[in-house]
Amino acid sequence: MNERFYFGMKVTLNGESGIVIKGEGNSDWDKEPGIIRWDTNKEMDTEDWRGLFGSFKDSGGKEIDANTEFKFINDAGKLKTLDPGDLSILD
Repeated sequence: MNERFYFGMKVTLNGESGIVIKGEGNSDWDKEPGIIRWDTNKEMDTEDWRGLFGSFKDSGGKEIDANTEFKFINDAGKLKTLDPGDLSILD
């Protein structure tokens, strides 16, 4: 397991899965990996773990397989677009 977050890292914590995304701003802090976009159908469901990788691990967090596919978000952390003919994402 890595000893720090990196962008695109897929993680799990307390039964939830997500991906580490980039911050929205341009400051040095926004360039620090650790914002997790959780795999939910909410428009924006993030949690800021920047600088807290040790605490994340101590809380039971871990990296998961990079090939993991999420139900609601894509690998960029954006909500998947719903194909009108495929409502299975709502199950």
